Amino acid sequence: MLSLTALRMPLNIRVFRRSACALALCGLLGVTACGNDRDDPAQAATETSSESAAETTTPTASSARETSQSVGTGTVDAGTAETSSEKTKKNPNLEKARKQFAALAPKDFFDQFDSCDANGVQNSMACSGEKIGQFQFFKSDSKAASTTQLLTELRSSRVVEDTGRRVVGWSTLGSTAVITVVDNDEGLVMQQMVSTDEKDPAEQIYALGLAQRPQAESSAMETPTHTEPAKAKS
Repeated sequence: MLSLTALRMPLNIRVFRRSACALALCGLLGVTACGNDRDDPAQAATETSSESAAETTTPTASSARETSQSVGTGTVDAGTAETSSEKTKKNPNLEKARKQFAALAPKDFFDQFDSCDANGVQNSMACSGEKIGQFQFFKSDSKAASTTQLLTELRSSRVVEDTGRRVVGWSTLGSTAVITVVDNDEGLVMQQMVSTDEKDPAEQIYALGLAQRPQAESSAMETPTHTEPAKAKS
């Protein structure tokens, strides 16, 4: 139930506060994630790739069945055993992203991406992988500074690591969380949108190796508590 103060508050002020919160999250995400009046270039590229893939794979359905049968007899499908170097040959942007944004995440983090493409903003890329999902990368000193400010000052944000140079955390709006990693010295930003109904942002950060789990939490998870049985009185 709204308070008397909120009820007396003019409607335009209440709308402004809600819009301000949304705009703050838009600033955290970058312009490509909040532009409702135009298609997201990364999304359009993904849809185009999906259509092309569908057209390409249709004539080879029989080959796919033969491959599946080979796997059943012990032959490993070359597609499932594709190495990172093979993926890099198909998509050179994978290596570009690995080198340009290496300071943001461990080396094996980038091995999980299948493709990287420009996402419509200067010095930025969108990378995705079947298991890891999609991430946006930015190289901009001003964005790194503004993102750090929003991440550390918004009441809807949580920070799990802050060394000054490196800041890791997330911000939420409704059931959407934006996981963010910033390197202020290099002017680098990495972000991923996740549904809080499906994933715990903190667990996602730790699982991807983007930050170290606090020692107290690690010990609690690794060492189950044991209750000593009560001794019988003699």
